[in-house]
Amino acid sequence: MRRFIIEGPSQLVEARDAAAVIRFPKRKWSCTLLLGMGGSALAGGLVDLLRNHQRCAWDWRVVREYGLPVPAHSSVLTFALSYSGNTEETLASMGEAAAGGACIVAVSSGGKLEESAREAGIPWVGIPRKPEGFQPRFAIYFMFGVLYEALCRTGHLREVEDLGALASWLHGLDLESRGKALAAWIGRRTPVVYSPPAYETGVARVWRIKLNENSKVPAMAGAIPEANHNEMIAFTPEYADRYCFLLLPSDDAHPRIQRRFDLLSDLLRSAGYPVGEARLEGGNPLRRALSSLLLADWTSYYLALERNVDPIAIPAIQEFKKKL
Repeated sequence: MRRFIIEGPSQLVEARDAAAVIRFPKRKWSCTLLLGMGGSALAGGLVDLLRNHQRCAWDWRVVREYGLPVPAHSSVLTFALSYSGNTEETLASMGEAAAGGACIVAVSSGGKLEESAREAGIPWVGIPRKPEGFQPRFAIYFMFGVLYEALCRTGHLREVEDLGALASWLHGLDLESRGKALAAWIGRRTPVVYSPPAYETGVARVWRIKLNENSKVPAMAGAIPEANHNEMIAFTPEYADRYCFLLLPSDDAHPRIQRRFDLLSDLLRSAGYPVGEARLEGGNPLRRALSSLLLADWTSYYLALERNVDPIAIPAIQEFKKKL
C-alpha cells in the first residue's frame, strides 16, 4: 500500500490524458449523475466540494444503487464508474440510463462495464493497469481527474487547478511522519472525524472509509455545525476511553464554524476525550481536500500496521459478495 500512496497523485495526469478522448455533444444538461459504489464513487464528494465552492446550481447526484433517481433521457449526463467493471449496481443503473438515451461516459479497468459500453457505442475510459493488490479506493485520484476534466469541458465547473501542477504539488508534500504519529495517537480508540460542511462528503466521509477499509477499525464522520445539534450529546464522560476526535477545521469556512470547532474541542477535552486537529490547508479547496486525503492514507496505513492487519485485503467484503 505504501507504493500506492506515494504514486497516487500521478493518477491525476493519467486521468487528464485519458479524458482527452471524450467528446460531448453541445446541449443543455438537465441533470448530471455519477453511478458508482464504494471506492469507485468516492470522487463524487470532491465534485460536491467544488460545486459548493463555485456556488453551482446544476443538478448533481451520486447514485449508489441499482436504479436511477430521475428518468433517463438525452439531456442527462451520466458517468458510470466501476474500477473492476463488474459492480452489479453500477451495471444495472447504467443499463437503465442507456435504455433511456442518456449521454454516458463509462470508466473502468475493463470487465462487463467495458463490454457493455463497447456494445452500446458508449465512450469508455480505461484505467491504466495497476500493480497486484490495487483496490478501487486507491483510484480516487483517477476517478476524480476524469470527472474534473469532463465537467470543466462541459461548462459545469470552472477550472481551478491544472491536474499536472496539482499532482506535482501533492508529490512534494511530506505527510508520512505526521500520518504515523496520528495513527499512534488513535491507537485502539474509535476515531470520530469532523469537518466543515463543504468538506463532509469529499473529506470527512472519505477519512472514515479509509480507516474502515485500510485499518479495519470502526470510525465515524460528520460535519460542524450539524453535529452540535444532535450527536455531540451522546459523548458523555462514560465513553471517553473508547473514542478520540480528529477535527479538520479550514480557514475558508464561516467564522462561526471555527468558533464551534474551538468550543467543541474544549467541551470534549473537559469530558475526558482525546482531541486532535489536522487543519485543512493548501490555498484552494481542492488542494486542501486532496492533501487531507493523502494524510488519511498515511494515517490509515500506519494504523493498520499497528493493529497487525493487512491494509489492502478486504476479506469481509469479498466473502459477502460470494454469498450474495
